[in-house]
Amino acid sequence: MSLKKDSLNSFDNKHLASYRKSVKNVSVKCLQSLEDLKKSCDKLGLIFVDDSKDMRKVDLILDDKIVKNQRYYFVKWQGLSNKYNTWEPNNQLTDSEDLLSYYTSLKCPSTLLSEEMIFYFIKDLMTRKPRDILTIIKLCALIYGFDEEYISSLGLTFADLKTKLIKILDIPIGKLNKIGEKLLELMKYAEKRKFVLSGLKDWEIEINAKSPVFIKVENNVDLTGPPANFQFINNYISSYVDLTENPVVFCSCVDCYENRKECCSHNLDGSFAYNKEQHLQLAVGYPIYECNKLCKCDNNCINRVVQHGPKVKLAIFRTKNGCGWGLKTLEFITKGQFVLEYLGEIITSQHAEERGEVYDHLGRTYLFDMDWEKDCKYTVDSMLFGNASHFINHSCDPNLETYTVWINQQDPMLPRIAFFAKKKINPDEELTFDYKMIDTRGKQGIPVPEDERVLCKCNSRNCRKFLF
Repeated sequence: MSLKKDSLNSFDNKHLASYRKSVKNVSVKCLQSLEDLKKSCDKLGLIFVDDSKDMRKVDLILDDKIVKNQRYYFVKWQGLSNKYNTWEPNNQLTDSEDLLSYYTSLKCPSTLLSEEMIFYFIKDLMTRKPRDILTIIKLCALIYGFDEEYISSLGLTFADLKTKLIKILDIPIGKLNKIGEKLLELMKYAEKRKFVLSGLKDWEIEINAKSPVFIKVENNVDLTGPPANFQFINNYISSYVDLTENPVVFCSCVDCYENRKECCSHNLDGSFAYNKEQHLQLAVGYPIYECNKLCKCDNNCINRVVQHGPKVKLAIFRTKNGCGWGLKTLEFITKGQFVLEYLGEIITSQHAEERGEVYDHLGRTYLFDMDWEKDCKYTVDSMLFGNASHFINHSCDPNLETYTVWINQQDPMLPRIAFFAKKKINPDEELTFDYKMIDTRGKQGIPVPEDERVLCKCNSRNCRKFLF
């Protein structure tokens, strides 16, 4: 990008010094729209020219068209998200001859594949990030005659897969052309995967700008991109319920663990929730009362766990069993350890009934009743607003258990909902909880027809076969 002033040469030294000072003070936040910088320039009487494309490299060519006998390419730039994709004339892509040639070869393929196409394809798979493990496995399965599932089960590292890719370059082009049609289809599939993985990387960056702990996004299964219309949040939101936090019960403890029989939980007729390692020691169904903002104890108090947010690194991943997205841990989790909260939009029970009828048809619930009391007044809906818990799948034998937690909001009807490890959970293991779904008709005592019941896909030994 460059900043230029009208008739700059006519400025005297005094004006030039003032101009330089003005330019120096112009700044915008990283990765914000270039429009923000343009507005800043306008206020200072500066002309904004975006010539930064001259310094960027083309990452992907997504499409092309002809306008007034001039061919244009729809380009994704390296280091920029998809929202900055632009249409560029072919004479502006002089540094991308190999990419242009490969794009043209895929769009208008000849009868036989060329060595140049194979080399570009292999090189791209070896060097591109994010890495496309799925396409690499598909290619190895095609070339070496193994089943994709078998190759996946071997647990090969990227270095192992890279070695196999290099060996493909030693195969005579004539032999590769015997499976040329399948190779060409895989090359086209790989181009779609590039766009998908690029979008997922953008989404991962967006998520981690809001998440208190790192969340990875991976799809080694299909061509599904980020979910539409879902917004990450790091606290509850509501347009229907007053979420003002005014605790009325608090403690004066110096050491809450040593004084646990007189701490907040005792004053609220509960039991102290955590042991010295800050792992949960309550039975299922018992409430958790943490110290709050009015308590005299410091921020390192043992009775402050959920309020400090999640600490476990997680991954939103595409499942292979038809359950869509799932959530898994990237770290070892100890039994009783806090994992994350169930966040979303807090709505009234009446609104929940209305939305529930829609979600029933989707075969998945995003509604979580805040039912500490029998007469539940409020529900958490994570359909459009939520955190990583939105992607946790159901299991009839889950590794997470849900608990109600009160911290600064002590309304009995408005607990926070937190997930704790029901047992030890290993890295790369999917996180699950029991949805305990009830169809809206079931709540009204109306039987659900057998053909409308939603099948459970958890495959656990004690699977109930149906979600509801």
